[in-house]
Amino acid sequence: MNIIFYDFETSGRGRFDKNNKTMNGQWDQILQVGAILCNENLDELDRFEMKCSLNKSLIPHPAALLVNGLSMSSIRSSNNISNYTLVYEMTEKLSQWGPAIFVGYNSISFDEEFLRNALFQNLHENPYLTQINGNKRADVLNIARAASLYIPTCLKIPDGDGKFKLENLAPANNISSQDAHDAMADVIMTIEISKIIKNQFPEFWENSLLTSSKIGVIELLEKSNILCHHESYYGKINPFVVKCIGKMVIKNRTDQFILFDLKHDPDDYLSSSYSELENLVFKDKLCRKIKANTQPILMGPENAMNFPSYEKIGIDEIERRANVLKENQEFCDKIIQIQIEKETNKDYSQEDIFEEESLFSGGFPSYGDKLIMKKFHSLDWDKKKLILDDFEDKRYSYLGKKIIYDYDPKLLNKDDREFIAKIISSRHTSTNTEKWLTIPEAFAAIDDLREKHIENERNLEILDDYNSHLEKMLTGYQSATLTYDD
Repeated sequence: MNIIFYDFETSGRGRFDKNNKTMNGQWDQILQVGAILCNENLDELDRFEMKCSLNKSLIPHPAALLVNGLSMSSIRSSNNISNYTLVYEMTEKLSQWGPAIFVGYNSISFDEEFLRNALFQNLHENPYLTQINGNKRADVLNIARAASLYIPTCLKIPDGDGKFKLENLAPANNISSQDAHDAMADVIMTIEISKIIKNQFPEFWENSLLTSSKIGVIELLEKSNILCHHESYYGKINPFVVKCIGKMVIKNRTDQFILFDLKHDPDDYLSSSYSELENLVFKDKLCRKIKANTQPILMGPENAMNFPSYEKIGIDEIERRANVLKENQEFCDKIIQIQIEKETNKDYSQEDIFEEESLFSGGFPSYGDKLIMKKFHSLDWDKKKLILDDFEDKRYSYLGKKIIYDYDPKLLNKDDREFIAKIISSRHTSTNTEKWLTIPEAFAAIDDLREKHIENERNLEILDDYNSHLEKMLTGYQSATLTYDD
């Protein structure tokens, strides 16, 4: 199966979703995409690269601009290519390349979320591009972490904090990182790391891709009595030898599989009452949880004795414990129910949901709205506004108006133009702590960054340029005269 390696440079790091442990990109945007299509031998077949200008509705984070080496002047007029155009052209190319395995570096937690939100906010009918039409997804960061456990001689892992960051891991393995944080350069580094793993340990590489789809994960869990799993905490990789005891299903939540940690002897808990078990499950950390759609890398029991805490137990005892669980489904069901009860009792945020962040809560578009989306993409810019009121789901009407406003506000009628302009102005000038970056917060961030980069002339120039653009924006909002051609 072909592999699509891709990377985004963005206007910010997004907002951390503590429930899904991902960075959501509802209030930022993609500024650059780099993608290379490879065959299964990792030979290049095609490539795609594009940069776009900054949407008028967004304020980029100055720290992101320093990382990417971009100035506000450059992203406000990047070849006059709009974000809408970038997303459309990128989607067309990636769809042509599929079906394939979509692979990035930290992509499942970061780039994937930006991709989904970009597709949703730009009126594409299915934001889950990497999981439909036979596509799969994987993450080389996850694979590299697993490699450090299972094949420790494969990659040279640098010392210190951030050892698995791409810009640190690449040079440690004689891969140039000169242009790190350029989308195409990051893609090339990711491919080179993948080649090291695949060429030296092809069986490990293939096994790591077995879980690049939900079906692959489920098949592996169903046929395996014992599996090895790993989790990462602040750069430290922790291995677990586990037995899958079932699935936790909660309405409107992603299904999670419950893995019993065989470090524990189930015999010690079988006679516990339900109330006792409620405490012990979490006190003793009996279980791990995985989502089938996040490429959890699962390896066979032949690796179990490589981990000291399990080696002391011995493989015979581990197999016995797994069989005890297999023969006591009622006990396993209790543990799953306890996990469900804890999850459903969590205090999830009751904040208002704005249209931009309603991808998960708002549901999928109707068949009729999908047809309108296709028509929207086919029409010339001066005709797109004519069909927006036809949407059954008014989220899409609003998002369509924002798309047009970001391209050219003058294409909207006066009422719609003023409506969108007022929303943007109130968001940007808010003095509250918001989900998006505000102008007051951006000024504060500039001051902090100037102190950190006092001796870096290039970064100070970027910050000065950013500051002048903010001042111009604020003056426009305060005078209530938006300059649409800015």
